[in-house]
Amino acid sequence: MVETGAIDLQPGFQRRERWAVDKQSALIESFLLNVPVPPVYLAEEEEGTYTAIDGKQRLRAIADYIHGRLPLKNLERLTEAEGILFSQLPSDIQNSLRLRPFLRVVTLLKQTDPLLKYEVFLRLNRGGESLNNQEIRNVAFRGKLNDTIYQLSEHGFLRKRLKIDGPKSSAYRDMDDAEYVLRFMTLRERYENFSGDLAKEMDEFMRRNQSLSDWDIGTVAGYFSEAIHRCEVLWGDNAFRRPDGNGWRDQTLAGMYDAQMIAAFEVDPAVVQKGQQKTAAVLSGTKALFADDEFDKSVRTGTNTPQRIRYRIQKMREMLEAL
Repeated sequence: MVETGAIDLQPGFQRRERWAVDKQSALIESFLLNVPVPPVYLAEEEEGTYTAIDGKQRLRAIADYIHGRLPLKNLERLTEAEGILFSQLPSDIQNSLRLRPFLRVVTLLKQTDPLLKYEVFLRLNRGGESLNNQEIRNVAFRGKLNDTIYQLSEHGFLRKRLKIDGPKSSAYRDMDDAEYVLRFMTLRERYENFSGDLAKEMDEFMRRNQSLSDWDIGTVAGYFSEAIHRCEVLWGDNAFRRPDGNGWRDQTLAGMYDAQMIAAFEVDPAVVQKGQQKTAAVLSGTKALFADDEFDKSVRTGTNTPQRIRYRIQKMREMLEAL
Protein backbone atom coordinates (compact mmCIF):
# COMPACT_ATOMS: atom_id res chain seq x y z
CA MET A 1 0.00 0.00 0.00
CA VAL A 2 2.90 2.35 0.69
CA GLU A 3 4.52 1.51 -2.65
CA THR A 4 1.35 2.14 -4.65
CA GLY A 5 0.48 5.34 -2.77
CA ALA A 6 -2.60 3.85 -1.11
CA ILE A 7 -0.99 4.97 2.17
CA ASP A 8 0.24 8.57 1.98
CA LEU A 9 3.42 9.00 4.02
CA GLN A 10 3.83 12.69 3.11
CA PRO A 11 0.69 14.54 4.23
CA GLY A 12 1.24 18.26 4.58
CA PHE A 13 0.97 18.21 8.35
CA GLN A 14 3.68 15.61 8.88
CA ARG A 15 7.13 16.48 10.10
CA ARG A 16 9.91 16.66 7.56
CA GLU A 17 12.66 14.62 9.17
CA ARG A 18 13.41 11.09 8.10
CA TRP A 19 14.91 8.34 10.25
CA ALA A 20 18.57 7.54 9.77
CA VAL A 21 19.50 4.04 8.56
CA ASP A 22 20.54 3.06 12.10
CA LYS A 23 17.09 3.81 13.47
CA GLN A 24 15.32 2.11 10.57
CA SER A 25 17.52 -0.97 11.09
CA ALA A 26 16.72 -1.02 14.81
CA LEU A 27 13.01 -1.20 13.97
CA ILE A 28 13.52 -4.16 11.62
CA GLU A 29 15.67 -5.81 14.28
CA SER A 30 12.73 -5.45 16.70
CA PHE A 31 10.51 -7.33 14.24
CA LEU A 32 13.10 -10.07 13.82
CA LEU A 33 13.32 -10.38 17.60
CA ASN A 34 9.50 -10.33 17.89
CA VAL A 35 9.64 -7.23 20.12
CA PRO A 36 6.31 -5.30 20.33
CA VAL A 37 6.21 -2.04 18.37
CA PRO A 38 3.71 0.83 19.00
CA PRO A 39 0.71 0.98 16.63
CA VAL A 40 0.44 3.08 13.50
CA TYR A 41 -2.43 5.56 13.14
CA LEU A 42 -4.05 6.04 9.73
CA ALA A 43 -6.90 8.25 8.56
CA GLU A 44 -9.18 7.00 5.77
CA GLU A 45 -9.67 9.60 3.03
CA GLU A 46 -12.69 10.11 0.77
CA GLU A 47 -11.03 8.56 -2.28
CA GLY A 48 -10.28 5.33 -0.40
CA THR A 49 -6.62 6.02 0.38
CA TYR A 50 -5.10 6.42 3.84
CA THR A 51 -3.03 9.17 5.43
CA ALA A 52 -0.35 8.31 7.97
CA ILE A 53 -1.16 10.39 11.05
CA ASP A 54 1.45 8.71 13.21
CA GLY A 55 3.91 6.01 12.20
CA LYS A 56 5.24 7.45 8.95
CA GLN A 57 8.83 6.59 9.83
CA ARG A 58 7.96 3.02 10.79
CA LEU A 59 6.00 2.42 7.59
CA ARG A 60 8.77 3.94 5.48
CA ALA A 61 11.40 1.75 7.13
CA ILE A 62 9.31 -1.38 6.55
CA ALA A 63 8.69 -0.49 2.89
CA ASP A 64 12.37 0.32 2.31
CA TYR A 65 13.43 -2.99 3.84
CA ILE A 66 10.88 -5.20 2.11
CA HIS A 67 11.71 -3.62 -1.27
CA GLY A 68 15.46 -3.94 -0.96
CA ARG A 69 16.36 -0.33 -0.26
CA LEU A 70 17.60 -0.83 3.30
CA PRO A 71 20.59 -2.99 4.24
CA LEU A 72 20.59 -3.51 8.01
CA LYS A 73 23.25 -1.50 9.84
CA ASN A 74 24.62 -1.13 13.39
CA LEU A 75 22.38 -3.78 14.93
CA GLU A 76 22.64 -4.27 18.69
CA ARG A 77 21.60 -7.92 19.04
CA LEU A 78 21.41 -9.64 15.65
CA THR A 79 24.89 -8.66 14.55
CA GLU A 80 24.99 -11.62 12.17
CA ALA A 81 22.33 -9.81 10.09
CA GLU A 82 24.58 -6.77 9.41
CA GLY A 83 24.30 -5.67 5.79
CA ILE A 84 21.55 -8.18 5.03
CA LEU A 85 18.78 -7.20 2.61
CA PHE A 86 15.27 -8.64 2.87
CA SER A 87 15.81 -10.79 -0.22
CA GLN A 88 18.85 -12.40 1.45
CA LEU A 89 16.92 -13.63 4.47
CA PRO A 90 15.95 -17.30 4.67
CA SER A 91 12.59 -17.87 3.00
CA ASP A 92 10.85 -18.87 6.24
CA ILE A 93 11.86 -15.56 7.87
CA GLN A 94 10.76 -13.62 4.78
CA ASN A 95 7.37 -15.31 4.90
CA SER A 96 7.09 -14.65 8.60
CA LEU A 97 7.76 -10.94 8.14
CA ARG A 98 5.25 -10.77 5.29
CA LEU A 99 2.44 -12.62 7.00
CA ARG A 100 2.77 -12.25 10.76
CA PRO A 101 0.86 -9.22 12.18
CA PHE A 102 3.83 -7.42 13.75
CA LEU A 103 2.31 -3.95 13.51
CA ARG A 104 -1.09 -2.93 14.81
CA VAL A 105 -2.98 -0.22 12.91
CA VAL A 106 -5.59 2.16 14.32
CA THR A 107 -7.72 3.69 11.56
CA LEU A 108 -9.91 6.80 11.75
CA LEU A 109 -12.74 6.24 9.30
CA LYS A 110 -13.60 8.84 6.67
CA GLN A 111 -16.89 9.58 8.44
CA THR A 112 -14.89 11.00 11.36
CA ASP A 113 -14.72 14.78 11.88
CA PRO A 114 -11.88 15.92 9.53
CA LEU A 115 -10.31 18.04 12.29
CA LEU A 116 -9.91 15.00 14.51
CA LYS A 117 -6.93 13.60 12.60
CA TYR A 118 -4.98 16.80 13.22
CA GLU A 119 -5.91 16.67 16.89
CA VAL A 120 -4.72 13.04 17.05
CA PHE A 121 -1.45 13.99 15.35
CA LEU A 122 -0.84 16.79 17.84
CA ARG A 123 -1.60 14.68 20.88
CA LEU A 124 0.49 11.72 19.74
CA ASN A 125 3.50 13.85 18.92
CA ARG A 126 3.26 15.93 22.06
CA GLY A 127 3.59 12.68 23.97
CA GLY A 128 7.10 12.27 22.54
CA GLU A 129 9.50 14.87 21.22
CA SER A 130 7.83 18.27 21.40
CA LEU A 131 6.73 19.95 18.19
CA ASN A 132 8.14 23.41 17.58
CA ASN A 133 5.85 26.36 16.85
CA GLN A 134 6.00 26.03 13.08
CA GLU A 135 5.27 22.31 13.17
CA ILE A 136 2.19 23.01 15.27
CA ARG A 137 1.03 25.75 12.88
CA ASN A 138 1.49 23.35 10.00
CA VAL A 139 -1.00 21.03 11.67
CA ALA A 140 -3.43 23.55 13.12
CA PHE A 141 -3.89 25.89 10.15
CA ARG A 142 -4.32 23.57 7.19
CA GLY A 143 -5.44 25.13 3.94
CA LYS A 144 -4.30 26.86 0.76
CA LEU A 145 -2.43 29.64 2.56
CA ASN A 146 -0.39 27.11 4.53
CA ASP A 147 0.33 25.14 1.36
CA THR A 148 1.45 28.34 -0.37
CA ILE A 149 3.83 29.20 2.46
CA TYR A 150 5.57 25.84 2.05
CA GLN A 151 5.77 26.35 -1.71
CA LEU A 152 7.35 29.78 -1.18
CA SER A 153 9.78 28.29 1.33
CA GLU A 154 11.39 26.40 -1.55
CA HIS A 155 12.80 29.67 -2.94
CA GLY A 156 16.44 28.96 -3.75
CA PHE A 157 17.76 32.28 -2.42
CA LEU A 158 16.04 31.85 0.93
CA ARG A 159 17.26 28.28 1.31
CA LYS A 160 20.79 29.30 0.45
CA ARG A 161 20.70 31.99 3.13
CA LEU A 162 19.45 29.41 5.66
CA LYS A 163 22.06 26.85 4.51
CA ILE A 164 19.41 24.34 3.50
CA ASP A 165 20.95 21.94 1.00
CA GLY A 166 18.57 19.02 1.40
CA PRO A 167 16.22 17.18 3.76
CA LYS A 168 19.02 16.43 6.21
CA SER A 169 19.61 20.13 6.97
CA SER A 170 18.46 20.98 10.49
CA ALA A 171 16.81 24.20 9.29
CA TYR A 172 14.75 22.15 6.83
CA ARG A 173 13.73 19.55 9.43
CA ASP A 174 12.68 22.33 11.82
CA MET A 175 10.71 24.10 9.06
CA ASP A 176 12.75 27.29 9.52
CA ASP A 177 12.32 28.14 5.84
CA ALA A 178 8.53 28.12 6.12
CA GLU A 179 8.67 30.11 9.36
CA TYR A 180 10.80 32.78 7.66
CA VAL A 181 8.17 33.14 4.94
CA LEU A 182 5.44 33.48 7.55
CA ARG A 183 7.61 35.88 9.57
CA PHE A 184 7.75 38.29 6.63
CA MET A 185 4.03 37.99 5.91
CA THR A 186 3.16 38.67 9.53
CA LEU A 187 5.52 41.60 10.13
CA ARG A 188 4.75 43.26 6.80
CA GLU A 189 1.16 43.49 7.94
CA ARG A 190 1.67 44.07 11.67
CA TYR A 191 5.05 45.64 12.48
CA GLU A 192 3.64 49.12 13.04
CA ASN A 193 1.12 47.73 15.55
CA PHE A 194 3.16 44.80 16.83
CA SER A 195 2.14 43.25 20.17
CA GLY A 196 5.60 42.13 21.24
CA ASP A 197 4.95 38.38 20.92
CA LEU A 198 6.05 37.27 17.46
CA ALA A 199 5.03 33.62 17.88
CA LYS A 200 1.52 34.71 18.87
CA GLU A 201 1.36 37.23 16.03
CA MET A 202 2.26 34.50 13.50
CA ASP A 203 -0.38 32.21 14.98
CA GLU A 204 -2.94 35.00 14.71
CA PHE A 205 -1.92 35.73 11.12
CA MET A 206 -2.55 32.11 10.17
CA ARG A 207 -5.84 31.97 12.06
CA ARG A 208 -7.05 35.25 10.59
CA ASN A 209 -6.12 34.35 7.02
CA GLN A 210 -6.73 30.61 6.95
CA SER A 211 -9.69 30.96 4.60
CA LEU A 212 -8.31 33.63 2.26
CA SER A 213 -9.50 33.50 -1.34
CA ASP A 214 -7.14 32.24 -4.03
CA TRP A 215 -6.80 35.81 -5.29
CA ASP A 216 -5.78 37.15 -1.89
CA ILE A 217 -3.36 34.27 -1.30
CA GLY A 218 -1.77 35.06 -4.66
CA THR A 219 -1.42 38.68 -3.60
CA VAL A 220 0.25 37.79 -0.30
CA ALA A 221 2.55 35.33 -2.05
CA GLY A 222 3.46 38.03 -4.57
CA TYR A 223 4.51 40.35 -1.74
CA PHE A 224 6.98 37.76 -0.46
CA SER A 225 8.33 36.93 -3.90
CA GLU A 226 8.88 40.60 -4.71
CA ALA A 227 10.57 41.31 -1.38
CA ILE A 228 13.04 38.43 -1.58
CA HIS A 229 13.80 39.24 -5.22
CA ARG A 230 14.64 42.81 -4.22
CA CYS A 231 16.87 41.58 -1.40
CA GLU A 232 18.75 39.33 -3.79
CA VAL A 233 19.22 42.26 -6.17
CA LEU A 234 20.35 44.71 -3.48
CA TRP A 235 22.50 42.59 -1.16
CA GLY A 236 23.24 39.39 -3.06
CA ASP A 237 25.02 36.76 -1.00
CA ASN A 238 25.39 39.21 1.91
CA ALA A 239 21.64 39.53 2.43
CA PHE A 240 20.43 39.02 6.01
CA ARG A 241 24.00 39.05 7.39
CA ARG A 242 25.89 41.53 9.55
CA PRO A 243 29.35 42.92 8.81
CA ASP A 244 32.40 41.26 10.34
CA GLY A 245 35.62 43.21 9.89
CA ASN A 246 36.14 43.76 6.18
CA GLY A 247 33.66 41.05 5.27
CA TRP A 248 30.35 39.59 6.39
CA ARG A 249 29.60 36.99 9.01
CA ASP A 250 28.38 33.77 7.41
CA GLN A 251 25.16 33.64 9.44
CA THR A 252 21.61 34.73 8.71
CA LEU A 253 20.13 37.00 11.37
CA ALA A 254 16.36 37.04 11.69
CA GLY A 255 16.53 40.73 12.64
CA MET A 256 18.42 41.60 9.44
CA TYR A 257 15.97 39.51 7.44
CA ASP A 258 13.06 41.53 8.85
CA ALA A 259 14.75 44.86 8.23
CA GLN A 260 15.87 44.13 4.68
CA MET A 261 12.80 42.25 3.47
CA ILE A 262 10.28 44.83 4.68
CA ALA A 263 12.37 47.91 3.87
CA ALA A 264 13.16 46.63 0.37
CA PHE A 265 9.50 45.78 -0.20
CA GLU A 266 8.23 49.17 0.96
CA VAL A 267 10.59 51.47 -0.95
CA ASP A 268 9.73 52.75 -4.40
CA PRO A 269 10.85 50.47 -7.26
CA ALA A 270 13.08 53.32 -8.50
CA VAL A 271 15.07 53.03 -5.26
CA VAL A 272 15.65 49.33 -5.90
CA GLN A 273 16.72 50.06 -9.47
CA LYS A 274 19.18 52.67 -8.23
CA GLY A 275 20.46 50.27 -5.58
CA GLN A 276 21.01 47.60 -8.22
CA GLN A 277 23.32 50.01 -10.01
CA LYS A 278 25.10 50.97 -6.79
CA THR A 279 25.58 47.68 -4.95
CA ALA A 280 28.81 48.88 -3.32
CA ALA A 281 26.91 51.82 -1.84
CA VAL A 282 24.16 49.49 -0.58
CA LEU A 283 26.71 47.28 1.21
CA SER A 284 28.68 50.20 2.66
CA GLY A 285 25.44 51.84 3.80
CA THR A 286 24.36 48.61 5.47
CA LYS A 287 27.72 48.36 7.26
CA ALA A 288 27.41 51.97 8.39
CA LEU A 289 24.13 51.19 10.13
CA PHE A 290 26.05 49.10 12.66
CA ALA A 291 27.91 52.19 13.87
CA ASP A 292 24.57 53.00 15.50
CA ASP A 293 24.55 51.01 18.73
CA GLU A 294 20.76 51.03 18.81
CA PHE A 295 20.54 49.48 15.35
CA ASP A 296 23.10 46.84 16.28
CA LYS A 297 21.03 45.91 19.33
CA SER A 298 17.83 45.89 17.31
CA VAL A 299 19.08 43.09 15.05
CA ARG A 300 21.06 41.07 17.60
CA THR A 301 19.57 41.26 21.12
CA GLY A 302 15.98 41.48 22.29
CA THR A 303 15.06 41.65 18.62
CA ASN A 304 11.31 41.04 18.87
CA THR A 305 10.24 44.02 20.93
CA PRO A 306 7.90 46.39 19.05
CA GLN A 307 10.34 49.30 19.32
CA ARG A 308 13.33 47.39 17.98
CA ILE A 309 11.42 45.86 15.08
CA ARG A 310 10.18 49.27 13.98
CA TYR A 311 13.62 50.84 14.51
CA ARG A 312 15.58 48.38 12.37
CA ILE A 313 13.04 48.52 9.53
CA GLN A 314 12.95 52.32 9.61
CA LYS A 315 16.76 52.66 9.56
CA MET A 316 17.16 50.16 6.73
CA ARG A 317 14.52 51.95 4.69
CA GLU A 318 16.13 55.35 5.31
CA MET A 319 19.49 53.96 4.17
CA LEU A 320 18.01 52.68 0.91
CA GLU A 321 16.12 55.89 0.20
CA ALA A 322 19.31 57.95 0.74
CA LEU A 323 21.22 56.14 -2.03
